[in-house]
Amino acid sequence: MEFGVHRVIGVELEYSEITDATAKENYVVLFVSTGGSSMLINKEITEIQEYSLVLIPRGIKIEANSTEQRPFLIIYFSESFFARTEVDTAFLHNFKSFNKNEYTYRVLNVPAEYSTYYEFVGMQLKLSKQNYNQVIYRDLAHNIVKQIVLLAAIYAEDKQSGELLGQSADVVLVRRFQQLIEKHVKDQKQVSFYADQLNIGSKKLTNLTKGTLGKTPKEIIIEELLRVSKSLLVDSSFSIKQVAWELGYADVNNFSAFFMKETSLTPTEYRKRWQK
Repeated sequence: MEFGVHRVIGVELEYSEITDATAKENYVVLFVSTGGSSMLINKEITEIQEYSLVLIPRGIKIEANSTEQRPFLIIYFSESFFARTEVDTAFLHNFKSFNKNEYTYRVLNVPAEYSTYYEFVGMQLKLSKQNYNQVIYRDLAHNIVKQIVLLAAIYAEDKQSGELLGQSADVVLVRRFQQLIEKHVKDQKQVSFYADQLNIGSKKLTNLTKGTLGKTPKEIIIEELLRVSKSLLVDSSFSIKQVAWELGYADVNNFSAFFMKETSLTPTEYRKRWQK
């Protein structure tokens, strides 16, 4: 599961759920509401004040405190779940509060008014998890988790992450580039087209994306094309030929060759593996 949510009270949290939450690939957010709570972080009992968000980097172990009676929410998610765009990826990688070299964990205090938000988050994420095979619920889960992480960034006053959210002129251009890709990738796959739309040269665009995201424009175009391809294969009833046409490929064999090069699976194999 790419994400999960559990309401934890002492030892009521099953070991399997702890393992899921603290798997090495997961980011973890603890949402502590009225009355505070306590838990074991790296095998040490840690008391958390009420109305707090606790950010746990990947690789840090947490456990339920067997003597604790006060509940808290544990929300966990993988990078692949959170990062639907390259800006999302850059945000996660640059958010210091999720960096194990900076923090073992970080506690951020939020206003008491968030106690009602706590209940809403728990209910909606649980509903999303139960219906995760439906696109609308996957989108709901993603939006809620992203909102919580952005809330944490606000209270952490992380200036570097703030730039990645759009305060830098270079980042604004990169985000416009990504938006253009989302709009035109089915018809336009050449870097030069997007550079022209942004009124900059292809070399300038390459410098911007490599400096901001660590990837070339072509790599970003391919990633978006692949994301759309996967979505159509899993969530639509289109034939493989219709998917190819939808993505601007006149020859289905060219689409299949592209998809297999990027995933090591044919479109048919991918559909069979992931379509429910």
